[in-house]
Amino acid sequence: MANSSKDFLYLVGTLLLVHSGYSSFEFHKLTASTHKQHSLPLDISLEAVVGFIIILVGAITSIENPKYLSVEDKIISEESRYLKPIEMKNAVQLGEQLGLADYSDLENRVAFIDVRRIRGEYADWAVKQNSEKKTE
Repeated sequence: MANSSKDFLYLVGTLLLVHSGYSSFEFHKLTASTHKQHSLPLDISLEAVVGFIIILVGAITSIENPKYLSVEDKIISEESRYLKPIEMKNAVQLGEQLGLADYSDLENRVAFIDVRRIRGEYADWAVKQNSEKKTE
């Protein structure tokens, strides 16, 4: 989309939100003067939702990588229009710091842990800790 159509989406969405807000204000003033409780009319609610969706669409379509101006007055843009390239060394850096391997999901099978053995070891440890506290 061109820049003007993005601005148009922002403008229309903002106008719809402002109009629904003003209509809601008028409605609440009207109901306050009659001392009756009424729910907000559906058209005002829908107008606010549609305005928000239009602004959201405008915001999503405006996401692009920035273009840079070089010293020679040439516009330089990245290879990809929307996403920046990811270097693998940066992508796996956290995994390397944590000590995870590429196949750690296959090497560490949580489903095959012997829960009864681990619970028994914990129970033995807890009994040992209690007996040490009693002797002190």
